[in-house]
Formats: sequence, C-alpha cells, structure tokens
Amino acid sequence: MNGNRPSGGGRGGYRKDGAARKEYHHKDTYRKDDTRGNDYRKDRPYGKDNYRKDGTNGDDRRKGQYGRGGDESARKEYRNKDTYRKDDNRKPDSSVGTRQLVQRILTDFDGAPGDPERIADRILARRHIEDRDRRFVFELVYGVLRNRIYLDYVINTFISGEREPMSDALRRILEIGAYQILFLDRVPDHAAVNEAVNLAKHDTNTAPGAGFVNAVLRNVIKNKFDISLPDSQTDLAGRLSIEFSHPKWMVERWLARYGLGDTKKILAFNNERPAVYLRRKMRDISRPQFEFDMRTLCEAGCGYLNLYYKMKKPLEPENLRMLRDGFCSVQAPSSGWVVAMLGLRDGDRALDMCGAPGGKATLMAELVGDSGYVAACDKGRWKMKTAVEMFAAQGLGNIYPVVCDSVAPPFAGTFDKVLLDAPCSGSGVLQRHPDGRFVRTAEDVGDRASLQKELLDSAAKLVGEGGVLVYSTCSLEPEENECQVKCFLDGHPDFKLDRPPEAVPAMYIDDDDCLRVTPYKHNMDGMFAARFKKG
Repeated sequence: MNGNRPSGGGRGGYRKDGAARKEYHHKDTYRKDDTRGNDYRKDRPYGKDNYRKDGTNGDDRRKGQYGRGGDESARKEYRNKDTYRKDDNRKPDSSVGTRQLVQRILTDFDGAPGDPERIADRILARRHIEDRDRRFVFELVYGVLRNRIYLDYVINTFISGEREPMSDALRRILEIGAYQILFLDRVPDHAAVNEAVNLAKHDTNTAPGAGFVNAVLRNVIKNKFDISLPDSQTDLAGRLSIEFSHPKWMVERWLARYGLGDTKKILAFNNERPAVYLRRKMRDISRPQFEFDMRTLCEAGCGYLNLYYKMKKPLEPENLRMLRDGFCSVQAPSSGWVVAMLGLRDGDRALDMCGAPGGKATLMAELVGDSGYVAACDKGRWKMKTAVEMFAAQGLGNIYPVVCDSVAPPFAGTFDKVLLDAPCSGSGVLQRHPDGRFVRTAEDVGDRASLQKELLDSAAKLVGEGGVLVYSTCSLEPEENECQVKCFLDGHPDFKLDRPPEAVPAMYIDDDDCLRVTPYKHNMDGMFAARFKKG
C-alpha cells in the first residue's frame, strides 16, 4: 500500500478573496482551456450515511464547505445530526483509547490488507466498548481508508525533505489526526491535534515524534484551505487520483472508458458514506406490520419487490429487534436485482455457486418456497459459517450449505436455476469497501477474469435443459463483464443470451439485454449480470 502514497508536494497559494471564490464556483476545474496550475479544490458532496452495517455520524463533509463563510442553515443541520459535538464530555483517556483502537485496526490492515470490518470486529471483541465509541472507531477507520491517498499527500506537503523517513506508526497517527481536521466538522481542530499528540506519546516507539506530529498537524490547520493539487492540464489522472483517493491505474482505466464527467461521478460516489438498507423478509411478517414497526427508522420500500428499506438514522443494525429476530437482513438493493435476473419460481431447484456470506441465497430460498431448495456453495469456511448463521437466524430450512471449490463442485445432477456471483475486482462497490482500492491491482483484473471463465465452464455443466444461468459481478471492468459473456457464448453453443424477466426495470438493462447498474447513472453499487438459457 505504501506504493500508492505520493512522495510529497509543495504548498499552494489559493486566492481567498470573495471574487475569486465566486469565479471558481462557476467554472469547471477540469475544463480543457483551464491553464491555472493550482486549481481551487472543488466542493464535492459527501453522503450522510454509514460505513459498514452501522450508522456512523453524518458530518463527513470538508470543513471548508461548512466552516468559514459556509451556509448557516447547512451548519445548523449538521450540528443537529452530529453526535461528536464540541461539548463532548468524554474523558481524555477514553478518547485516546478509542484512537488507539483505530491505530491498531489500521496497523493490522497494513500488515495484511483485508476486510477492515472483520479486522475491527476481531479487535473490538476483546474489549468492552460503548456503541457510540464503536461507531466513532468505524468512522475513523473507514474515513482514513476512504481518503488515504489525499491525506498522505497533504501530510507530505508539510514534511521537510531533510527529515528522516517517518515510521508507519507515526504516519498512521498523522492520518487519523489529519482526517479529523479536514473531514470531521464537529471535532475541534485543537482537540484533533492534542489527541494525536497524546496518541504518539502513549507508545515509546512514537513518543519521540510527538512534537513532529504537533507541528505537522498545526500546519495542516493553518493551510487547510490552501492545499495545492497537481495541475489537471499536465496530469489529469494524477490529480483525480489524489483528490478522490483512488489508485492512478484505476482512474486511468475509467477515464479511457467513461470520460471525465462520468469518471468524476464514480469517484465522488465512492467517497460518500454508503447507505444502509434492510431487506424485509417475505414471510413470517407482513409488509404493513414491518413498515409500521420501522416507520421512524426507515424510508419507504424500494428495489426488487419493494423489499428494501433505507435506514434514516445512524443506528447499529445489529441492535434492531427486527434484525435479531430474523425479520430482515442487511443488503444493498442492487444485489436484489441480480437475484431478480434468475426469475425464480415456487419449487425451483437453485444453486448459488459463490454463496457466502449468504444474502442472495436467503432471498433465493424465500422465492423458491418450501417446495424448492437452494444449494449454497463457497470454499471459505469462515465465510460459510457466517452464511449458516444467517440462514438459521431467518429460519430458512430449504438452504443446504456446501463447503467446496466451485471450479469442481461435488454435484452429479443439475439445477433449474444457477447463480454465479463470481469473485471479481469489486470496482463497483468501492464505496462500501474502500479497502479494495489498496488490495487490488491492475493485474488482478486479468487474473480474476481467468478464474471467472473457469467458474462459468463449471456452472454450465450444472444447468438442466431449459434451465437458466445468471452470471454476475460487482465490477465495472469490461474484461470481467461483457468480455466474459462473449467468451462464454462462443464456447457454449447450447446456451443463448436471454432477456431479463419483466420484474427488472428497463432503466437497469443495457443494449445487450444485460443488467448494468452503475453508480454514475443509478446512484447505487455497480452491478452487472447476464442471463443465459440452455437449449
């Protein structure tokens, strides 16, 4: 991940007079005729929803947007939503302890990049921590990861070139402090600095650098409105990479495929907090009863069969009675449209080839009813354990979990409907999984495509005559989507591309009759799915 960090940069000098600001807000920073070397940072929207499954605070906007000279009504709105207010009476020890947990989670992530939620759950499980502090931990962890390239760029701007390279531990402390200064409007700047300094002093390895942390972060405060970014005329991809904290190789791919306008929409979408949706169970509770019980917590139903409800409030879904009792589960609406592509009916025999952590399999099981069944496969024992717990919580007895490699599954017969939600680069869900920016490389796209082809060949053997195979990914990359469709049809003449069921709205169907949900068009996680029919 260190390879994604820029080496540094010089200080910029933005004009701060009112005329210049007015002029800037009416111009496109990336116009081709823009010859300025030091563009103003454009205000860009940040969503008000939550990281992971929880509800974290909704104040993730740049301080420059609602700080000095900002709109008063907007500031009042954010004061009312923020739980980390300036009159926070938490004890300093608790504050340092919370940030120590954040540092530990980031340290483990850097040592073995993976799912930060799982890392955090493992570390927090050993400690008694209040829900409020838990939400703040996730706020900082996901906030740093989502904005890490930009944070490191800013930090490097205020580091003298003569200084010895700092330790990774010291850099993580600076990242935590800089994130609060630049992105958390309700954490006072001085408090962010003091807490970072105390965090450095708490460890003998970083204690000698406490003064350095203090100096760098005070420079960030002093110059936070005057951060100069690379010139968009000479290095557009580099500028976007830093501004939106995405790997440069990824930005270059999207610029070539989508153009500047849609690429910026994707990047901005990925930097918003993901909304948390609950999917209502189809049986055991009526829709009117569910909506009445959840009326103060969720918006109106939407998505496939109106099963999806966006949470209004920043709450831990795990603390909801409806979730504990198995009447709903956490799932994004775009996943529901993938299942809709199967056109499942009562009594169908269905297979979910990559079935963990179980969200799609549970919906499939409800659709096929007690007269049908779903076999859910995955080779990850830990992931399948999580899926089995979900099956049990929802009281679904028609799902049969199988731990196996789906390249060579242990089935002798065939199925009516097969879903292959294939492992992929995950470039369509970077909003929900910002760690994907650091654990994926350009080479991974090609490597995943090879595995996807093997899985498709395996899936084809399990589809009965007249049956349906749905291939899906959460990727935006053509090698993993339309290229796989063409390759599969060329190698399997007994299959043909079939039109999506009527339940899938036309707005999500592309010119090739494939499901294509994109962040820049639909404001949802990116999803792709193709429906093949045998015979």
